[in-house]
Amino acid sequence: METEASFQSAQDMPMAALRPEEPVFAVEPTVATDTVVSHLQALEDFLASVNRESEYLAVKRMVEGLMASFSGQCRVSAESVGRNLDLISDWLGEDALGLRLGPFSSRKHPRLEFFFKQNHLTLFDYCCMLKRYLTITTDVFSVGVERTTDEITLTFHPHPDIYVSRHQIEGAVSSVCDAILDCYGLTPSAVRFTNSNALPAEDYQRLLGCRPEFEKPFTQVTFTSTNEIRDFDASPSLSEQAFRDIQALEVIHRQQVSEESWSQRCRLLLELLLSYGEPTKILLAEILAVTPRTLQRRLADEGTSCRELLADVRLIKAKEYLLADELTLDDIAFLLGFKDTAVFYRAFKQWTRMTPGEFRAMRSEHYR
Repeated sequence: METEASFQSAQDMPMAALRPEEPVFAVEPTVATDTVVSHLQALEDFLASVNRESEYLAVKRMVEGLMASFSGQCRVSAESVGRNLDLISDWLGEDALGLRLGPFSSRKHPRLEFFFKQNHLTLFDYCCMLKRYLTITTDVFSVGVERTTDEITLTFHPHPDIYVSRHQIEGAVSSVCDAILDCYGLTPSAVRFTNSNALPAEDYQRLLGCRPEFEKPFTQVTFTSTNEIRDFDASPSLSEQAFRDIQALEVIHRQQVSEESWSQRCRLLLELLLSYGEPTKILLAEILAVTPRTLQRRLADEGTSCRELLADVRLIKAKEYLLADELTLDDIAFLLGFKDTAVFYRAFKQWTRMTPGEFRAMRSEHYR
């Protein structure tokens, strides 16, 4: 079984990377504010689609209060989001609210527009990028991506230390199914939920493309992909189309979250661009439609620089990846956009005054 450790072929991968992924969870789980806003905006669209617009008035005041409370914040409490979704679900009498809102929400979300256009990727690589998207926007769950000979499976592990609403998990599942259907025309061959069913079987068939199994050990979505195109020798590069997609994504995001600082905007782009290799100041400036000098000046006004932001994003992700024992240093260097492992090794030691191996050993000892 192959995990999303890298784009290398299974033959070339270290054996450790072929083990099923162990979930990694945030210490203080949060959700990106624009993700929550897209959920709330999707609620009105969903009710309109089923001729229940009048019922939106029952929760409108609560929704408006939530959106006002998020003003100026980039992240909000993940547990609070889940409990508010439960309240809205109860008021509307909609037991499968997250499942129904997922596709509406994903199409309201500026970041996900990028993923609807990436069908030049293999399905496995696309799922790996979707995992990156999900981990950027929410800490509610950890996502694993695994591949066998003819199947690709995404596994959703809810955060063990907080209350996680079924609507949060089911919404993510339906969003993923919607994105892959839109991009590749594929429906899942299997969906498994840990909870019991909340809808008639035909409703699940219509929403997800298949009839799920319930009360299973894990929440999983499986796609059969026997005709997968495998081109693992080619390094990921930022094509002209991908550049345009990311640029459009950033413009939409800026319009919806206008109070974000330049450094916050750059962080979003850096996390996405690491999939393609090492981002440069010139590339960031082009996407943001400013000159490199202007970008440098804007960031300097905020007390930072492209180099510092890139190092900070990489350090955060490096620590996260080092907690996942199945990822080798080669895999982590690749995921962080380094040219080779030696460069990653030196950079990590400069950041933390310890080697990646020492950090991993220390953390392993801490969690024993």
